[in-house]
Amino acid sequence: MQPTNPGVKGYLRDMTTAGFGPKMAWLAVRAEPRLVMDALGLKDLGVVEPRTGLDLAHFTDDRVVVTVVDQWCLVAGKWLFRWSGIAALSMQLGAEVQYFATDRSLVMHRWARAYGADVFMSDEDALVDENDVFRVASQWSVDPRSLPVVSLHIAAVPVHQ
Repeated sequence: MQPTNPGVKGYLRDMTTAGFGPKMAWLAVRAEPRLVMDALGLKDLGVVEPRTGLDLAHFTDDRVVVTVVDQWCLVAGKWLFRWSGIAALSMQLGAEVQYFATDRSLVMHRWARAYGADVFMSDEDALVDENDVFRVASQWSVDPRSLPVVSLHIAAVPVHQ
C-alpha cells in the first residue's frame, strides 16, 4: 500500500519484494525520510536497485539504505551496529524510534524502542536469537525480511563517526 503522505512517495516505487535479514542493524522511525536522514547526518546519494543497495549497506561501514514501508522510515546498514543515539534521535524528531540489530557470528541480538527520553531495551542477558529480533520488529513496526519496495535510497554516513 502506497503511503498517503506526499513527502514519502519519492522513497517508494512500484510494489515488489526486497528485504534484508541476519547480520544487519536497522532503525524504524515514524518520521519523514528527509528529517530522519538530516537528523542522522546522512547524505542522500540517490535511488539504487534493492540488491545493490542492500549489499552496500551490508558489506560497507559508510553506506546505509533508506526506504519507507507503511509510514515507517527504515534505515539499515552495518554502520548502525555501533550507533547509540536512539533517545536523542527520538527527542530531536519528536517521534518513535526503534533500533534492531542481529548478528549470529557476534552473538548479538538487540532491540530498543524510544519515545523521547523513555527507552525500552531488550535484556542483553536473555537467551534470544535473530528470530526474536524479527518477531519484535514485526510486532512493533515492520519485519524487514520481505519489504514491498523495488528501489531504495542509498546514503553516505557522517565521516566523523
